[in-house]
Amino acid sequence: MKLATVVVVGLGLGLLLSCAPPAPKIVFKHGETRGRLDKNGLRFVIMPDATTPLAEVDVRYEVGAREDPPGKAGLAHLVEHLTFQLRPDGPGTRPLIQMLQQVTLNMNAYTEADKTHYMLNARAELVDTLIKVEAMRMYYGCQTITEDEFLREREVVRNEIRGHNRSAEGLIPQLTLASIYPEGHAYARMVGGDDEQIAKLTLRDACEFIARYYVPERATVIVAGGVDSDATARSVEKWFRAIDRRAPAPRHAVEPFTVTTARRTVELDIERPWITVAWVLPDGRTAEGEAAEFGIWNAFFDAAYRSDEYECATEAFPAVLGGREAPVFMIALELTAMSKLDDCLGFVWKAARNAGHGWDGGTWTQLEEIKNRRKAAFVSSLEPLFGIGGRTDQVGDMVQFSRDVDFDSRDLYVFHELDKIGRFELEKVGSAVQRALDPNRARVTVFTPSKQGIKGDRRSAVSFQTREEAVEAPEVDPGEAQHPLEVPGSLDVLRGATRFQLGNGMRVALLPVAAMPVVSAQLVFDAGEATTPDRPGLAHAAAELLALPPDATALRDTGVQLACDATSDHTICRAHGMSIYLEVVVKAFERLITIGGCRQLAVERWQRSIRATYALKRSRQQREFQRQQLAATFGPEHPYTRTGVTVARSIDALGRDALSAFRDQHYTAANATLVIAGNFDVKQAEAVVRDTFSGWRAGHKDTPVASPPYRRSGPLYVGVIGDDDPQVDVAILYPSPPGMAGPQAARLVLTEMLNNQMGVVRTKLGATYHAYALRDTRLAASAYRLGSAIDAPRAGEAIRAMRDGLDALRHGTDFDVAFVQARRKVVQRLLGESTQSAELASRLGQIARFGLDASYDRTLLQQTAALSTAQVKELLARELDPAGEVVVALGDRAAVTKAFADAGIASPRLIEPGDE
Repeated sequence: MKLATVVVVGLGLGLLLSCAPPAPKIVFKHGETRGRLDKNGLRFVIMPDATTPLAEVDVRYEVGAREDPPGKAGLAHLVEHLTFQLRPDGPGTRPLIQMLQQVTLNMNAYTEADKTHYMLNARAELVDTLIKVEAMRMYYGCQTITEDEFLREREVVRNEIRGHNRSAEGLIPQLTLASIYPEGHAYARMVGGDDEQIAKLTLRDACEFIARYYVPERATVIVAGGVDSDATARSVEKWFRAIDRRAPAPRHAVEPFTVTTARRTVELDIERPWITVAWVLPDGRTAEGEAAEFGIWNAFFDAAYRSDEYECATEAFPAVLGGREAPVFMIALELTAMSKLDDCLGFVWKAARNAGHGWDGGTWTQLEEIKNRRKAAFVSSLEPLFGIGGRTDQVGDMVQFSRDVDFDSRDLYVFHELDKIGRFELEKVGSAVQRALDPNRARVTVFTPSKQGIKGDRRSAVSFQTREEAVEAPEVDPGEAQHPLEVPGSLDVLRGATRFQLGNGMRVALLPVAAMPVVSAQLVFDAGEATTPDRPGLAHAAAELLALPPDATALRDTGVQLACDATSDHTICRAHGMSIYLEVVVKAFERLITIGGCRQLAVERWQRSIRATYALKRSRQQREFQRQQLAATFGPEHPYTRTGVTVARSIDALGRDALSAFRDQHYTAANATLVIAGNFDVKQAEAVVRDTFSGWRAGHKDTPVASPPYRRSGPLYVGVIGDDDPQVDVAILYPSPPGMAGPQAARLVLTEMLNNQMGVVRTKLGATYHAYALRDTRLAASAYRLGSAIDAPRAGEAIRAMRDGLDALRHGTDFDVAFVQARRKVVQRLLGESTQSAELASRLGQIARFGLDASYDRTLLQQTAALSTAQVKELLARELDPAGEVVVALGDRAAVTKAFADAGIASPRLIEPGDE
């Protein structure tokens, strides 16, 4: 084993704030240990972080959808799924995914054009187990995957793709790519593949793909979190040295090509016309490509997020498609009418021309602020361990794509990226953006509505037949259910919170943690949608449209992100940024509430956009699906039902005066709780909070929504009739008492047991990509919700399986095994204390919203560990009574009717959404 570099460095970053000399500084500590295994060439990167008890183990494979053979689009994606199904301990033992579900807090994987990335997150003491799992994934390949498992997982992938293409609008990115890249190009197809080609794939195809590309030389193991570098390096050596060196197959070359700029028109089965404007950007691994990417967001914001100012589009979104060596920047706009086509194009051309301006002007300080905001955003983005764009994922990108860092050098990838941002010559950025977004190099595709046009789902004739699987030995001792669970740790992070109340009634919780130099904050108001039951949408609109005054430049200058939204019971404003800008975060909240407001032009644009969306048939059908769930669960007159779905006719009443009145009445100190978590000095933070908010008017304290429990005479079954659809949306619901008080530990374990039962729809039937169970917790009334988007022909089979799973729990079938698995998982999750500021702020906010004791988390852990099966059975009988069952399904008439019949449910009530 060769260690390339073993360093831990603290970097002082001077980030300028235009009105605050001297420049504030932070110290960002980061370490990297990099090395290669002599035997097989495997690379590894270890990034220790003593501030977190969690660890992340990722593996990046340099293979992606561009390696899909001709006629086999989706193979790389399917292989990613299959590697979770291997059974390293032999036939009849549990697959890898089941073991991971027990030991991890989070797990996932994704495939893109150039890469496949696996992610595992758990407590740090399990890092050796996670490394072992990834070594087994590489070692076994597809050796232990059976034909039946392959066919089922192939069906899961088909359902995932089908979900993306439920309507013809989902095909727009794919068709745009096809208009840019020549046929056969490495990036000419979407990553996931299409149903017809996936349905033809075989287990042999998958095995050959794994053998060709899943080799040590093409892989990088990336470990971050509360780990020891030397011990982790030894673990990598121990588990991966068993894998022999194998020569990888050559990658599919990205050939140069010339873009055809002639306008193209495509007929789709859509309700409104769309256009896409797309440019091929320079190779993202080059200096020109990096400069263009650095400046391209000007075009994103100007040309996409402000499109409603021109009244030509109802919706717009930007995206980067293709792969790293020839990426495509696309702006897609849904037109209000085809007559607005030229108006929207004119707007896009203007934005594209302007995108490159301004980089070579301004004062030195202004230009440095641009780079400092980018540095701040980059450091903030490194805080999460898990997920796409998180710390390990970004380092995986740097290892794979950076051309100016030698893996075997002593350069640190993260600091090199910060240095690169600081060295950007901004006039070169402007030139690169102007060249990249030249209107003469753009490809315009117009998508026109036509019932005879391309449909969303082009399904292969191949069907999947469920096979009887061998009974697997239980992975846990059911006798464990009879004893309290030993907890291998305690919850300590939240104990460090400082709580106090200002004289005006505002409640404050401050939680300093010695972690990344980042802070997250929430300002919670005890007023939400249900606060004004006769004005649906009012709280949401007031929160979304609340804007800082025009002269508020501090957020722009510092990169602090701030946004507000509303739930049924609360309004929550969230902010996130570098810890040196804590005062900016606090004062931004204060200015937002006391000086900010809803601007008339913004309100009018929002109303116009919502009206346009609500006029679409699919939107009306989805809203009716939600309305039927709320009415059946809470009652048709409950405030949650009356405000749960905003209808078109209520939009006109949500004018600027109504929004401002809601803010003035409910956004008050007595109604507010401020929580801040992250790396800051608590005394300084308390001084800033007291200085900023002590003079804020107290106002009044809203009382939570109260309503008597809704009584039904029996179960209720409702079908909502929609358009032709390859999938049926299914929700199974049971009403539950309000809030988080009472037997919350039993509810968490029961919900996890339900979630495991719902997984059968994917893991056994292959009828969906994702099925779930959760408890929708609210102050006045709550509900259990089980659901999925299911392959339409098999919806009845899936509904029956979901309900059979519930009955199995009621009858006690394998109850102790299910209980042990679920209790272990809940305890593992509760022990997974993250030091990520956003997660900590969210937990503090939850305690505030539901009026919980400060020691709630510790008590909940103790109660869960001591939980008995009798407590869960009693809760199951009471809160999941079959008499309280609600089943709501959305799909076309034939599919919904067949689904209820196949599920054995007679005489459902069928609803056809009408005008609102």
